[in-house]
Amino acid sequence: MRRLLHVNYNHCFDFVFCLCCRYDLLNHQVQAQRGLALLFATLVLAIGLTTVTDAKLASIEGTISSGFSSTIKSIVIIIFLGCLLGKLSEETGAAQAITLSIVKLVGKKNVIWAIAFSGFILGIPIFSDTVTILLIPIVSNLALETGASMMQYGAALGVGAQITHALVAPTPGPLAAAALLGVPLSTAIPWGIIVSLPGCIASTIFCKQMKQMVLPKQEYVDAYNAEKEIKLPGTAASFAPIVVPLILIVSGTIINLQMPDTFIGDLFAFIGSPLAALLTGCILAWILTGPRKTSKLVLNDWVDRAMESAAMPLFVTGMGGALAQFIKDAKIAETIAEAIVGASIPGIFVPIVISVLVHVITGSTTLAVATAGALCLPMIETLGITPLATFLAVSSAGMMFKHGNSSAFWVCTSLSNMSFTQGLIAVGGGCTVASIVCCIVTVILSFAGIV
Repeated sequence: MRRLLHVNYNHCFDFVFCLCCRYDLLNHQVQAQRGLALLFATLVLAIGLTTVTDAKLASIEGTISSGFSSTIKSIVIIIFLGCLLGKLSEETGAAQAITLSIVKLVGKKNVIWAIAFSGFILGIPIFSDTVTILLIPIVSNLALETGASMMQYGAALGVGAQITHALVAPTPGPLAAAALLGVPLSTAIPWGIIVSLPGCIASTIFCKQMKQMVLPKQEYVDAYNAEKEIKLPGTAASFAPIVVPLILIVSGTIINLQMPDTFIGDLFAFIGSPLAALLTGCILAWILTGPRKTSKLVLNDWVDRAMESAAMPLFVTGMGGALAQFIKDAKIAETIAEAIVGASIPGIFVPIVISVLVHVITGSTTLAVATAGALCLPMIETLGITPLATFLAVSSAGMMFKHGNSSAFWVCTSLSNMSFTQGLIAVGGGCTVASIVCCIVTVILSFAGIV
């Protein structure tokens, strides 16, 4: 029996490892293409602007370098720590433990809510595509046990992860937008969660309406059966690396505001800083590795993979900053903003439209949120909206109309055994419903003067 379990474990490990490797290769290729496309777009725009302004071609390199460096200098370590936290949560089994604990809490009758909110929680530290890959064996087995369609369960998982991927740092998109717009993470994170929750609820209700039967792939059910014999970390220990940093960041801000210029306020300002909070989360996740914590696999290989994951988001973020620098110097954004204000169009709709357009064209939520934030930065004052409202608007709109040019769409659709049309309805529709609801919440908060 032991030998049988050992074989099953190895088969499961090989299966998940190969799946993740195939995804990583594809994802890196797609991200590299988008990064290069943004570089060329910036160069073309810069050359075009020199023909209509007093800028010189010789200044292009310096402007790109200054815009790039000024944007990423404050978020390099944060993005790396966020990627490392995600990698540790992914490899230690914490993601699976969190999902199973939520399923146990809500019961099989409400399992779709457990799936959606598992994706929602895990989408904070882990890339949304990776969340789908990690949890698809569990979700496939739950669909088989409850007789539900993968159009419901698969879409609920993918959309739940996409929502926080778009709205809640430390994922690269919202982290970059917050840095570009000057919104502190201690403000961006709690507001991102507040705005994203109604979107998750609405999209889950939408996914529940998917009645067309789609059976799970047998290979993922088999992988789950093999995975059952693997010992997972405890529930509290699994949640701690995600929850503790969020608590530290929020409490640090509150206590520092209540007790300014005191030792306690200064202490909590430090431990509640994004760097210290995320480092704490990484340490808590590192503890979950158990006897392997000092091995080459953990200290070298996993850290290397986290660095690889962080590289492209940093490049895209930096190029977004360079793009914003050119637009700011040319004062084109102010002209556009003045025309919009003159047409009596509420300013809050501008970042929403820009983010939607970038997302529909590129298929990347990270690129949409970061680029829209960069493009809107010079317009904020003229549009009469706050940096926080702009941040929430570009983040909320950065997942609308997800379709076939998105890696997240294909990962969720293919692993859930859906056809393209089924994926477009369930995954694309779910993301759009979530995005619209989050945008509505943002507009209401902006009109009410709350953000």
